Amino acid sequence: MAMSNIQTTDSVALRYLITETLFGMDEDAPVTAELSAVATAPAAAPQFPFYGKNVRNYLFLASDPQHEWLSVSALEALTKTLTALKLTADDIALLNLGTLSAMPQQGDIFAFFNPKIVVSLGVSLPWEGFANPEPNTVLAHQGITVFHTFTFDEMLADAEKKRLFWGTVKTLLI
Repeated sequence: MAMSNIQTTDSVALRYLITETLFGMDEDAPVTAELSAVATAPAAAPQFPFYGKNVRNYLFLASDPQHEWLSVSALEALTKTLTALKLTADDIALLNLGTLSAMPQQGDIFAFFNPKIVVSLGVSLPWEGFANPEPNTVLAHQGITVFHTFTFDEMLADAEKKRLFWGTVKTLLI
């Protein structure tokens, strides 16, 4: 008698067609499972609270644990600087690293903000390629311009620091 090819995915039909045990298990045998080949979902990308809307991908980094973003006078100085450059707070992102529980990874920040230019306002960046540069130093890192400068509070107290900052920032953010 020739066997025919019967194809079905109906569970009721399969129950009548397959009556013998396909996989037998010894009831005394321990059941173990290996999860080495289990695919895990990728970890969610970190999110960062920031001031501004990052329209132009200009990232300002600060470290002021006492304030949400910057001190009142420093935030006012930032606003005046942006106005003089014909920019608004919408054009930038200001991330206060001092309010975060841990220093984020460089790749996470760069992936989240996708910056063209990073202005480090007196922040010591413990990332590869940022060996604590001198203030008012411009670096190129992975296609991103990084300007390491003073905090706004330091610039408000010292006219020379403010002059050095302005001389560089006006050429970078125009």
